[in-house]
Amino acid sequence: MNPRQTIGAASFVAALTLSLTACAGSGGDLPGETAESGSDATDIDTTLTMALTSDISTPDPSSAYSGSEMNVVLAAYEGLVKYQTGVDTAEIVPSLATEWEVSEDGLTYTFQLREGVTFHDGTPFTSAAVEPSIARMLEEGASGPAYLVDGISSIETPSQYELVVTLDAPNSALLDYLASPFGLKIISPAALEEHGDDAEWFASNDAGTGPFEYGSFNAGTQYELTAYEGYWGELGGYDTIEYTIVDSTNTVQLQLESGELDGYIGSANKILFDGLSEVDGLQTHLYPSMMAPVVFLNPASEFFADSSTRSELLSGIDWDGIVTTVFGDLATASDGVFPASMIDPNVNTSALSFDEAALAGLADGALEGENIEIGYPSFVPGAQDIADNVAAQLNTVGISTESIGLESSAYWSTVFDPAVAPDITLFSAFPDAAHPDTWARLFYSDGGGLNLFSGSIDGLGDLLDEAAKTGDEALYADVTERVSSSGLWLTLADLTVSSAFQDSVEGAADASYPVLGITVDFTTLSPSS
Repeated sequence: MNPRQTIGAASFVAALTLSLTACAGSGGDLPGETAESGSDATDIDTTLTMALTSDISTPDPSSAYSGSEMNVVLAAYEGLVKYQTGVDTAEIVPSLATEWEVSEDGLTYTFQLREGVTFHDGTPFTSAAVEPSIARMLEEGASGPAYLVDGISSIETPSQYELVVTLDAPNSALLDYLASPFGLKIISPAALEEHGDDAEWFASNDAGTGPFEYGSFNAGTQYELTAYEGYWGELGGYDTIEYTIVDSTNTVQLQLESGELDGYIGSANKILFDGLSEVDGLQTHLYPSMMAPVVFLNPASEFFADSSTRSELLSGIDWDGIVTTVFGDLATASDGVFPASMIDPNVNTSALSFDEAALAGLADGALEGENIEIGYPSFVPGAQDIADNVAAQLNTVGISTESIGLESSAYWSTVFDPAVAPDITLFSAFPDAAHPDTWARLFYSDGGGLNLFSGSIDGLGDLLDEAAKTGDEALYADVTERVSSSGLWLTLADLTVSSAFQDSVEGAADASYPVLGITVDFTTLSPSS
């Protein structure tokens, strides 16, 4: 289980804003509906035009690892299992596998596969499609999501609809890895045979089994999905999804208020959400997610080399007040080091507690006369507000502190080099899957893709390996204790994802996945009739 090596998914966390508008339909029937069964179907708009405030990354099912492109990938491709939409906590449910069993030793997973499924190119789905899909992910996703299928020692196919996966070592996170939005996507063997090593083909063409197919793609401008009429499940009420790139969330807000757009789904933007909640004719929702802003203290800083100083500073800041000020009802202050919905709260309680006298003690002691620099990512909404509030609290007690915004290139060129990095930074992120192993390896392990200041805790990697091997959730209490008492990191809050839709869009309350929040299950959406 290699730690995540890239920052793609997390770096997108607050950049995506989606909006949807119903355009004139083609005059045809709703997917799965005949003209006789519909009530004046020609009057129902069946196209959703969705606006993105930034372009998407390459929607290759084997390497996609950002966030924005997952709305396209997850519409066209499916894995063996998935996370249920419209729930507060992650629940693994069937997708292309209908049921599964795990051997007592945790090494063998036997899946029964769904019959009657076809890929978009007409190829029947069978167990023979799985192994080549894994092989392509290991190759094309080597710098990103490939670790989610690493550790598989063999694949057996006793029949067309039975699959046996054997692991090198027990891994209690495997089903979560497979259900991950970035996890294994099954690809047509015929397409792999013809285009398997052609990444450009997969950037604009699909070969999945999902409810939608890739349509026309114009990078930086427009992306289209069309309903796959041969889909094995329910399609929902829209036959075309169109994405257009717009300039800002301000444009989204104006067009929602005017009725030009049908809806949006995006990050925890308090001002935008509060404003849209007051607009007649709009329905607003807060979707659960595992997104969280994390604060990092630089152990290479002359001020924070000592763990007691780091812990004292983190204990002295009124984080609850900052969360309320910055996010309002869109977030809850964190009590632990993992997202709250990821793990039992009994094993996720921080060793730190608020001490209102701690900062004054530092001002007269370890940090007397020092100048602290907070370098925040200016491209992450809310980051400046958090940094400015922290700086204000420190300055109030006499600890000279400056918050400095860094654009994307400047930010990423400094935070992985502790010698030149700021004393404090923060970043909002989501995990790869709804399992504590993915969060801990991403942030806290040596070489973790978002261990920004390269903080290190002796023995943590071995502890994580043991927890993943045994599935003993109680071991994460030790992880929580070690991480929180180190003073290297602080998980600030549990964020929700805000959305607003016109009242004419049905199913919006249950459209979001519980891990990312920002990804939409379009099969839950329909225009009101």
